Amino acid sequence: MTLGTHLAFASVLYLGGATLFGYRPDAISWALAAIASLLPDIDLPPARIGRLFWFVSVPLERRFGHRTLTHSAIGIAAVALLAAPLWFVSPLYFWSAVGGYWSHLWIDMLNIRGVDLFWPSPVRLVTPGNRNWRLAVGSKGEMVLLAGLLGLTVALYPLSHLGFRDALQALLKSFDIAVEQYARVSGTHWYELELTATDNLTLERIACRCPVVGTWKNGFIVLHQGQPRAVGKSEAQHNLLPVAARLIQGEPLRVVAERVAMPGHTLRWLVSRIDQSRPYYLLGEVEIPDGRGPALAGRLDSVESYNPALYRGGVLRLHYARAQELGPWLDRIAVRGEVVVQFWLKPGETAVTLGAGDEKEVEKIPEQLKRFL
Repeated sequence: MTLGTHLAFASVLYLGGATLFGYRPDAISWALAAIASLLPDIDLPPARIGRLFWFVSVPLERRFGHRTLTHSAIGIAAVALLAAPLWFVSPLYFWSAVGGYWSHLWIDMLNIRGVDLFWPSPVRLVTPGNRNWRLAVGSKGEMVLLAGLLGLTVALYPLSHLGFRDALQALLKSFDIAVEQYARVSGTHWYELELTATDNLTLERIACRCPVVGTWKNGFIVLHQGQPRAVGKSEAQHNLLPVAARLIQGEPLRVVAERVAMPGHTLRWLVSRIDQSRPYYLLGEVEIPDGRGPALAGRLDSVESYNPALYRGGVLRLHYARAQELGPWLDRIAVRGEVVVQFWLKPGETAVTLGAGDEKEVEKIPEQLKRFL
């Protein structure tokens, strides 16, 4: 095959692999695949790479001939050995070099002569088996093949940056694929969910681009009009029933997390240590006394439904909560528990740390025990 056909076929395999297997293509690994796809013809002095490395190509051709040693499994093994250091830089670089080399041998099987893949064995690999269907180098048939490969390269380029399932998700707006996609990339970027959904309580139809906060019960937690809502297919566990959804990637995200031991402290003390102008979320469990029943009566939610602050059996569970969701418990003393504070930072933003805090003076002796003192 000609140089252009080898480059085009290597590009198709490289971009097709990115589309199917989800690795992120880049210029370096693509260039490695392209260069490696030309290396087997180093045993042919008239070839461009043969002319460039004539001091290698001439002895190789005289000693072994064309499409023998360099077009065999031995040649692949030699390239893998030479490319092994690339593995420690990036495994993608290593596989790009080996895959590019293999692409040359694979497409040369379409030639009339075929490839001595098991050299020095005389067994020769050709495809298709009918000689009349195989291609002569530089023939019109090869030019048609080259045009098809170039067309595939153009078509695969945008798909390779999305991946097959992500591209399918962008086309179909499938909620299930969006959830799977977010599971692979959460914590790397800010994301929004382009969402069409039905409110399970009011049956109102909602359309928004809602910021994604996290996941819940095979669905998302999003901010809709500033309030955390669970999006998913269970009416018992989610607030919004999705009709169509597409995940949209935003700026790179850096998450800084800090653990805070809560025994002897109130949530008001914790919240006062946080800069409220910066995006943050609270996760964890805090055990607090079972007092003030009427004040909590409206918040004894089922553990199956989503609420950023769930109180049950004396334990307050926080799942992407903020100060505005903690009203009934702000001044309750924690008996035990730990809260993780996540600060979400955009590129260039300085790291966030917790301040000293300002704890409101509260009565630390429960009402039930005062009568025994």
